[in-house]
Amino acid sequence: MRPDHTALKLANVLWLLAAMAFVIAPHTGRLPLWVTAFCALVGAWRGFIAGRGLKTPSGWTMALLAFAATVGVFVSQDRLYGRDASAMLLIVMLCLKLLEMRSRRDALLTVFLGFFLVFTNFLYSQTVLMGAYMLVCVWIFVATLIGFNRVGSEATLKERLLPAALLIGQAVPLMLVIFVLFPRISGPLWRLPSDSHSGLSGLSESMKPGDVSKLSQSDKVAFRADFKGPIPVNSSLYWRGPVLWHFDGTTWRMPVNTFFAKSDATGIEPLGQPIDYAVTIEAHGKQWLFALDMPDTIPPDANLTRDYQLRSVQPVTVLKRYEVRSNLAYRAGERLSVGERKAALEFPQRSNPRALEFARKLRADHADDRQLIRQTLLLYNREFTYTLEPPLLGSNPIDDFLFNTKQGFCEHYSSSFVFLMRAAGIPARVVTGYQGGEINTVGNYLIVRQADAHAWAEVWQDERGWVRIDPTAAVAPERIESGIDLALGPVGAFSAFAAADQFGILRQMRFTWDAMNNQWNQWVIGYNSDRQRSFLNQLGLDNTDWRSMGIWLLIACFTVGGVVSLFLLARMRARRPDPEVAAYRVFIAQLHKVGMDRAPHEGPLDFLARIARERPALAPAAQRITQLYVDLRYAQDNDRKQKLYELRSLARAFRAG
Repeated sequence: MRPDHTALKLANVLWLLAAMAFVIAPHTGRLPLWVTAFCALVGAWRGFIAGRGLKTPSGWTMALLAFAATVGVFVSQDRLYGRDASAMLLIVMLCLKLLEMRSRRDALLTVFLGFFLVFTNFLYSQTVLMGAYMLVCVWIFVATLIGFNRVGSEATLKERLLPAALLIGQAVPLMLVIFVLFPRISGPLWRLPSDSHSGLSGLSESMKPGDVSKLSQSDKVAFRADFKGPIPVNSSLYWRGPVLWHFDGTTWRMPVNTFFAKSDATGIEPLGQPIDYAVTIEAHGKQWLFALDMPDTIPPDANLTRDYQLRSVQPVTVLKRYEVRSNLAYRAGERLSVGERKAALEFPQRSNPRALEFARKLRADHADDRQLIRQTLLLYNREFTYTLEPPLLGSNPIDDFLFNTKQGFCEHYSSSFVFLMRAAGIPARVVTGYQGGEINTVGNYLIVRQADAHAWAEVWQDERGWVRIDPTAAVAPERIESGIDLALGPVGAFSAFAAADQFGILRQMRFTWDAMNNQWNQWVIGYNSDRQRSFLNQLGLDNTDWRSMGIWLLIACFTVGGVVSLFLLARMRARRPDPEVAAYRVFIAQLHKVGMDRAPHEGPLDFLARIARERPALAPAAQRITQLYVDLRYAQDNDRKQKLYELRSLARAFRAG
């Protein structure tokens, strides 16, 4: 091994490989298989080189590998920029950097790049678990740095991990100060402009039989709602989302040309006491937000459409918190424009002929709209079944559902009901969103999951405006009053286990964990400029701008740095000396009794030479003690335990007079 390889000992290289494996591991689920295999092969190759003391690959070999890896990333992602492509390119290039390491400098550079790779994981997930896992990765990287900077003997596991933990612990106070006081930017931190959110689940701009029921098999959190007062009853919790107007015979879609944003909730007349609450919504990649029917106030960065959808100015690609006021009792849209009436009565005339004929018969039998609606709901109540797995429907899905299968989920009922209303001459539309939620008794807030996805209908009536009609409530009222779990059984494996737990321990554990996640979301992920300003106001720092915050940040950093420095100085003074130093001091104390004091500038060998000149009789014993001390203190010795025992024995037995 050449001299510049002396720092790249096998143990240090293996630590670095392990650190890289830890930080790359969360990416493997989203990386192409060839990238994972490439990283594993390069890591094994690097370990083999370190174990056998071989030369690293030539420059030409590394250049070819780098070119091939770059081409592979481009083929996989169709580009070399953006979140996914950039993270993938960084991973493969870091693996190649591991392979070409020739000196300690290369190793340190690789470790520092590894810290940057830690950051990339937060572009995909910002959960508590990911934060804890990345903290462990940082710990391992710091321990790896300690190993590469160790001079003399090789660092043991304890000598790596314990100092690394102490270094991170000393940095935590400063990290908290910077996190709290550093001025917040207005945009989200963990996002790139070219992020791809194709994997995000949730409601879409269209609906056909089966869409909502697929969401209802997922217990993934959609959003959480924190009410300032009592949480309303489940049956009144209709979280309004996309409103669907256009129907082509099989699929309902949102219109493109009716999203005229309003500055306030005009057209909504409150009929009761409003409720205030805050929603923390998970990223779903779309612009819509969710609010209880009907929103009365609008967040600053959102708009309200003509059909009362709350929409964010920008797509929700990161966790977002907003405050809303809603009226559960209201009158909305008493005046229906010509364009809205036309859109609310359109339906394909040549599809679902049996349903069209049935609607016309209903209209002939019931001149009053309310009687017609009541009769239709009675039909659902008498003859239909609520199920998550209905039979497949044909090319005329409304006909098949109403007259053949008579089994379905909320999208079947809302879709068929709105079709019947339109065919009978009553303006109607489909509203999708979420219904209900689960109260977290630990944090006293509402958890709305994808399993709570729901679709209902709105019909327009004279002097009443748009009125919510939920045909699902006529078939399965327990779905609306008590939630999806009681209507169809527990959703997800955990819910099944929790339902079998008679003492409710698992449910309580789940609530506690979700409450921890909620606090993490509110105070870490959601710590934006508004929340920072509110928190600083609570601390008495009113009307803070970026200049005053910068001054406070400097003061806090110097204060925390001073406190940590004083702690370290006190710890150094109170630290017990190394065992060989303690034994050597016993030897020095004996010489002090006869007037032989070691000068501050004298090293142990110089002091031994003076002892031999001034006290020849003490030279043999002093020489052996000094030699043992020098070996233990400055040399790498495998027989350390035996020599330390001998040094202690000789020092205690030494007598100068």
